[in-house]
Amino acid sequence: LMNEVSQLAKRDLESIFHPMTQISTLKETGAMMIARGEGIHVYDENNNQYIDGLSGLWCTSLGYANEEIAQVAYEQIKVLSYGHLFLDKSHNIAVELAEKLKDMVPGNFSKVFFGLSGSDANDTQIKLIRYYNNARNRPEKKKIISRNKAYHGITFATASAAGLPPMHQGFDLP
Repeated sequence: LMNEVSQLAKRDLESIFHPMTQISTLKETGAMMIARGEGIHVYDENNNQYIDGLSGLWCTSLGYANEEIAQVAYEQIKVLSYGHLFLDKSHNIAVELAEKLKDMVPGNFSKVFFGLSGSDANDTQIKLIRYYNNARNRPEKKKIISRNKAYHGITFATASAAGLPPMHQGFDLP
């Protein structure tokens, strides 16, 4: 626990709603304010070093401050910083990545669907299963089975599929 909540942590309390967080405790302790990352380590605003065992919630498995990734990202940002795939829009980076992913995974997959998070990916899978069964005239097939202590995301559908009681309590999830 912090002895004194920093000014930045106070600003955080006034501005940010933290998912999966006990707000009353956060008001007492303040958020741990991460200032930077290098490799597998993150450093708080007081320069205390921590190993990021969760890899930034699974998004930095190649480490922080990775120069090669930074350079590749910089070069791509100069050309096209973002491109969505809704409706009839696409771009060469999405096509090249989809082809590479299809070559990497076993099986004969015809398409790649890009999501923005694990929650988004799992939520989409739930929707596709429901759509498939509706199209096959099996609308009663809606049950999703999950293990106790399983985590699948924080969207409405994925939290419903999670086997974690705190993700259900107070939210009236199916």
